[in-house]
Amino acid sequence: MKVKQACLAALVLSAAAAQAQWYGEIGVTPLSVKGTVEGNTLKSHPTMIGIVAGYEFHPNLAVEGMAGTNANSDTISLNGSEVSGTSLKVNHAYGLFIKPKVMLTPEWELYGRLGVIENKTTGQVGNLSVTDTDHDVAYGVGVSYHFDKTTYGSLSYTNFYDKQGTKTQGATLSVGMKF
Repeated sequence: MKVKQACLAALVLSAAAAQAQWYGEIGVTPLSVKGTVEGNTLKSHPTMIGIVAGYEFHPNLAVEGMAGTNANSDTISLNGSEVSGTSLKVNHAYGLFIKPKVMLTPEWELYGRLGVIENKTTGQVGNLSVTDTDHDVAYGVGVSYHFDKTTYGSLSYTNFYDKQGTKTQGATLSVGMKF
C-alpha cells in the first residue's frame, strides 16, 4: 500500500512541477512623475528600461522580481513651464511582486501585480544634484499576448510610487520568454 501512495505522490508532484515555469521579460517604461513642493507643481517624464524574472508556480499565480534603470532622463517642468538646466533620472528600481493572472483565450492573458518597490532617483538643477531613495507599495494591471508556447508580448500600467506629494506611474511595453 505504501508503494502505491509513494507513486501517487510522485505523480502529483511531477504534474505540479510540469506546470511551474520560469520566465523573463525585458521592457521599456515611459514614466510620469508628478509632485507638489510648497504649492508648486513639478513634472517630469524620464524613461526606464527594465527586466523581470518570474516563476509561475500555478497557472493563475506567479511571483516576480523586477529591476530597472534609466534609459533617458527628462527635464523638470515647474507649474507647466520647462526649467532649463534641470533633469530627473531613475538610478534604479527594484521590486518584488505577486502576479495573479487568468487566460482569457489561448492567446490573451489578463494579470495584476502587487508588491513592494525601491526607487532611487536623481534630480539635477544646474550644478546641484539631489538623490533620493524611497520604498512603497506598487500595483498595476496588464495584458499579454502569447505568440506561441514560449514567446509573448505585454502591455502593463503600474503605479510605482505615491507618497509625500509625489506620484510615479508608467506604462510598460515588454517582450518575454518562458523557459
